[in-house]
Amino acid sequence: MAGRRTIAVKKEKRRRSEEEDEKLSREEAKAETYLMEEDEGCACYVRDVPLLRSGNYADIADVDNLEEKLKMEKLTIYVEHPRPIEPPAEPAPPPPQPLKLTKKEQKKLRTQRRLAREKERQEMIRQGLIEPPKPKVKMSNLMKVLGSEATQDPTKMEMEIRAAAAEREQAHVDRNMARKLTPAERREKKERKLFDDPSTLETIVSVYKVNDLSHPQNRFKVDINAQENRLTGCAVISEAFSVVVVEGGSKSIKRYGKLMLRRINWAAKLENEDEEDEDDEKAPNKCVLVWQGSVAKPSFTRFHVHECRTEAAARKVFNDAGVGHYWELAANFSDDQI
Repeated sequence: MAGRRTIAVKKEKRRRSEEEDEKLSREEAKAETYLMEEDEGCACYVRDVPLLRSGNYADIADVDNLEEKLKMEKLTIYVEHPRPIEPPAEPAPPPPQPLKLTKKEQKKLRTQRRLAREKERQEMIRQGLIEPPKPKVKMSNLMKVLGSEATQDPTKMEMEIRAAAAEREQAHVDRNMARKLTPAERREKKERKLFDDPSTLETIVSVYKVNDLSHPQNRFKVDINAQENRLTGCAVISEAFSVVVVEGGSKSIKRYGKLMLRRINWAAKLENEDEEDEDDEKAPNKCVLVWQGSVAKPSFTRFHVHECRTEAAARKVFNDAGVGHYWELAANFSDDQI
């Protein structure tokens, strides 16, 4: 009975092996058909077409002078791998963004991490992997910690306690010195706090319109604050009005906006102007924000102040920088748009 079962098992294995061989041969034939193409009645592999001068095998039927019938410059010592092609599937969805925690949740997580570290340290002390910390003896808890040992030689114990306290204090000072930033790191930290990250690609532009920028004090503030905030742009002063354009990061633009719209007293006049213009009634001098937005790259390399006698000269300053529309925005701006 066992022999018949063994023979049946062998026949079944042979049948499965023949089926697998037949399936493999069919797949190879299918691949062969896929890689072949009919060209002028002669089958030719797709991968061989770049090597043949005529694009078929008719020229190489004769093995003589193969070098003249093949593109020998295509034959190199390197193995040419096919270019990887992405599968035709939809792109994977973006990973979920981490949730922004509140101050209370951040504090709770820090407390949990600190407790976990302390628990792990206590476990290692219990297993003997690290030495337990020495008892923190001070003059206030001398009798409580040492007990009878403190009464045997009080002078010696006091010296040891003061030496240990001085050692702990020095270790504390050393840790603080190790964490202390170098002058270069302090400057870098201050720049990060005052200015945006230089790796950010976004450049914000603000266009201001000032009725009169002839006051030297206001002109100095406009110029020096733009340079201190590392802003690029220009201040164009003309007879009709003045236009101030600044480009830079969000933090610098925000500080400069407070200067232009809040801090500068645009209504202030010179003493001689007050005496001359007592009888003349003019519109009050003021500054308004015409437009603010982001651009791909800045149009100016640094901040300049230009004094132009005519409107054409003022418009030319902006046209040379490729931003002539800034002048048009300021010229067409009216108080009704505020």
